[in-house]
Amino acid sequence: MRNGMVIIDADGHAVDYEPVYRGRLPQEYRQRAAIYPSDNFDRTQNGKLAGKRPLTPEQNLADNDREGIDLQIIYPTGGLNLTRVRERDYAVALCRAYNDWLNDWCAADRNRLKGVAIVPLHVDVRAAIDEMERAVAKLGAVGVMINTYDRSRNVAHRDFWPFYEECAHQGVAVGFHASGSDTLDPLCHFDNLLQVHTLSHAPEQLIACTAVIYSGLLEKYKDLRVAFLEAGIGWVPFWMEHMDEEYEFRPFDAPLLKAKPSDYMSCGRVFVSCEPEEKTLRYVPEFFPADNILFASDYPHWDGQFPYSVATLADRNDLSDNLKRKIFFDNPQRFYGIDVDPARFGARQ
Repeated sequence: MRNGMVIIDADGHAVDYEPVYRGRLPQEYRQRAAIYPSDNFDRTQNGKLAGKRPLTPEQNLADNDREGIDLQIIYPTGGLNLTRVRERDYAVALCRAYNDWLNDWCAADRNRLKGVAIVPLHVDVRAAIDEMERAVAKLGAVGVMINTYDRSRNVAHRDFWPFYEECAHQGVAVGFHASGSDTLDPLCHFDNLLQVHTLSHAPEQLIACTAVIYSGLLEKYKDLRVAFLEAGIGWVPFWMEHMDEEYEFRPFDAPLLKAKPSDYMSCGRVFVSCEPEEKTLRYVPEFFPADNILFASDYPHWDGQFPYSVATLADRNDLSDNLKRKIFFDNPQRFYGIDVDPARFGARQ
């Protein structure tokens, strides 16, 4: 809790490195030199940041206590690179291994840790549906993550629509998440992590947003809830206006739309996470619904603000308490379809 508010972190991370998988994968995959392909940049700065990486859920919960996080929604770390895996059977096995492990991880305290599943959508749509259903029904996952990067298709490609149809039908939240790696580098040709990481999360979410809105996905599946995560929220008003302007001249290129792109962004089923320190956050609700903004700590990644992420946002004096309560408590419940009793954490909302 912070300032009397129950805090729900809509996008934290577990540390699913190689030992997580080697004991859970089928035998034929356990001896691979590397579990996931990567860009090979040193994100720990030669080990200096290693202490920020918790290896147990107990460590994670202790850090959440220090931060003031009451409930954390868990996304992967290694699994952010899932769509780099080209082999169908291996990708399916990775998803099953991770989701099983995450279920055990969250068992340390299911009132405070809830998982988001990874699915092999990029290699097999039917397998992705099956894994989504298994993870939600049997493992208690509160949503699914879709990586913004795919080698050959955008996230709203028609090949993927049967998956989104099932998510809409079953009320499963879909979170779009980038890896913060070199997936855009074929266009940029950067040579260090600062450049690569700067041009990763935000541009990939703009691409994902463009694909989702113009495709008509939200018009076709009116119960589908999506979130664009870990790219800040300052881009949203600009992109809404930009899409409207472009659409005005070429509506025939988005034939399924029955309203302006900004109307779909404001329809109540699109959520976006903010950065705690974003100066632009204070004016975003003039253009994008305050009811659809999420708090994301990005814990325990090297570019997060632990242990000051919650405080940075909660203690701001340029935002109303009502807006903060929506961001920290009300909005993530609606996105993930969960019902949190504040009294469980000693608070009354």
